[in-house]
Amino acid sequence: MIKYFVLVSALFAGLAFSHAVQAQNNSLNEAQIAAVEAAEFRDWDGNPVRVSDFAGKTVLIDFWETWCSPCLAIMPALNQLMADFPDDFVVLAVSPGWSDTETVVRRFIDQHDYDFIFVHGDELATKLEIRGIPYKVYVRPDGTFYKTETGSRGPQREFDAISEVIRSHRGE
Repeated sequence: MIKYFVLVSALFAGLAFSHAVQAQNNSLNEAQIAAVEAAEFRDWDGNPVRVSDFAGKTVLIDFWETWCSPCLAIMPALNQLMADFPDDFVVLAVSPGWSDTETVVRRFIDQHDYDFIFVHGDELATKLEIRGIPYKVYVRPDGTFYKTETGSRGPQREFDAISEVIRSHRGE
């Protein structure tokens, strides 16, 4: 009986996790869209980083923290997308600072070879009223808001879906 309970519990937990990380589109109000389009961050060296700095590229503003397994699982795919589309795509890896300290984030950055622009993002996270991560905001190459997504599809499906977004923004 206990084995059956453990098996059923594990099955339901797996289904709940799978459902929790499915990508879903969310809508933003006009003020939030304006905040995204005018977003300015600070990188971990204190330099300003603006969404507008990446005109001509699809910008993915990816809110993450070091404890977020789905966030970390897709990072290699995001890095590969930057390598595959160097003139068309950039990832702003945004730490909202909910639980990760500066030391923890810096250690993560030092231990991983990702080409992302790592930035602080508590101000935008607050404006967008983000309640969970992964949380992704897409900005078109012309600097206008495209869409938001919560959750993760898993590395390969994220890669495929984001590739399609980039290609559509290139007019393919």
